[in-house]
Amino acid sequence: MRKFSMPMAAGVLALALVPAAAAAPALGATARGQAAATATPREEVTTHSVSLAAQRATLAYWTRERMESAKPPPIIHKRLPARGRIIAAGKPGRAAGGAPGRPGDVTGDRPDSSSGPATVSRPDYPFPYSSFNVPAADYTQWPYEVNGKIFFVNNGGNYVCSGTSVASYHGAKLEDEVWTAGHCVGNTSLTDPGVWDSNAIFVPAYNGTAKVTDPFGKFVATRLATVNTFFYNADISEDEGAMEVAANASGQALGQAVGWDGFAWNYPSQEAFTAFGYPAAAPYTGNLMIEDIASTAATDNWPGGAGQPLLGIGDPMTGGSSGGAWDIDWSRSSPGYIDGHNDYKFYSQPNAMYSPYQDSLSNRVRCFGASSC
Repeated sequence: MRKFSMPMAAGVLALALVPAAAAAPALGATARGQAAATATPREEVTTHSVSLAAQRATLAYWTRERMESAKPPPIIHKRLPARGRIIAAGKPGRAAGGAPGRPGDVTGDRPDSSSGPATVSRPDYPFPYSSFNVPAADYTQWPYEVNGKIFFVNNGGNYVCSGTSVASYHGAKLEDEVWTAGHCVGNTSLTDPGVWDSNAIFVPAYNGTAKVTDPFGKFVATRLATVNTFFYNADISEDEGAMEVAANASGQALGQAVGWDGFAWNYPSQEAFTAFGYPAAAPYTGNLMIEDIASTAATDNWPGGAGQPLLGIGDPMTGGSSGGAWDIDWSRSSPGYIDGHNDYKFYSQPNAMYSPYQDSLSNRVRCFGASSC
């Protein structure tokens, strides 16, 4: 991944933060025994189930000390982005967001049919943006509270990423899903194909400067999903991931505790985004939630990538912010829809961030391999 969160091949920066203290949240009823990985070639999505024993170990593993000492992955150099072009979008779709304990579409009423291909211009860098710390008092207010930090282990290292509670493939009866970058669930270094993360945990509304860093508790990952071409071939154009999580120590599902963001796919490439993340590399510390407001300013054609050209915006976040949501139609009264995430940046563009374009395959990742949900 780049200047923000994420390990990547050739020119990408990896986000990783260290462990967090664990209480004793309720664990999900996932497959017992050793973790299993299931690939669905036709849908190009692969999934991984976490055993109950591993979930319990995760809670014991993440102490506050480990969380505070975790480091984001290193940045990898990459060529400059290619010029913008028309992105061929499929039929647009969206899943609604919701407030805690209040199912239903609380996002904007933008019609699915209103989008289509769009030409992205590529103005000279730097790209315009506005970035600032989210006021601490807003962390536990909806819809800010849907954003949080992900702590995980990969190849023996403690890492941190960012993530967002999202409309689950289970539906409003059980909102228990987190959207993030693919390198935040597996193949973190981009050089370990087929290696899943372990000890993954999501902490919504994390505040590293507060006495209680996890105001809504910790949510342990029970299942992971990403795109096959990223997991096995480090294709950054499809670097997208999802986590299913167990209930917290109070027995609340993630959506019951903090609500959930909407999700959009095949929308116009030219959009106005509100991005969130927990950058940990200098000059940031990883303790605070950062908000960035910017519009699509460039595209990047990943060498050999199977996905659509990636989108670039003005965004100064650094390693650790990987996986943080790019929302469209976001407001203080609605989470809008996730339509991208912090993924990678170039050394030559420290104040720009790139994201895979969210298409139908992105939604299949959210659906853990199902064609729709």
